Amino acid sequence: MNETPITRPSTPGLLADALSHMTTLFESEIGLVRREISEKITQAVTSIGVLVAAAVLMLSALILLLQGVVELLVQSGMRPSSADFLVGVAIAIIGGIAVALALRGLSAAKLAPVRTITQLGKDAQVLKEQVK
Repeated sequence: MNETPITRPSTPGLLADALSHMTTLFESEIGLVRREISEKITQAVTSIGVLVAAAVLMLSALILLLQGVVELLVQSGMRPSSADFLVGVAIAIIGGIAVALALRGLSAAKLAPVRTITQLGKDAQVLKEQVK
């Protein structure tokens, strides 16, 4: 009977193979970081759009409030300017809410690449286990 000896991979071969796999993994992770950062930039641009809308609303509130002051000076005896002030305050509140929402969307915690950081932590754990 002719037995064929079982060949085992050499240690340098195993290390080279592991390094190759880790390189591929980190290239994939870098791609994931790029995609996630792209998503976060889109989120930031959207929040900036809301912030611009909020600025327009706040400008409208200022105009209405100024119209109220003019009405107050022009009208005598009647109080239509009170309605202008009420509408101006309401628009200012809506604009303030829009600003708060936009700023919350731009917070550092919302823009951080959380999925990628989590995945990199898992990859590091797997690498530690394989090195043992």
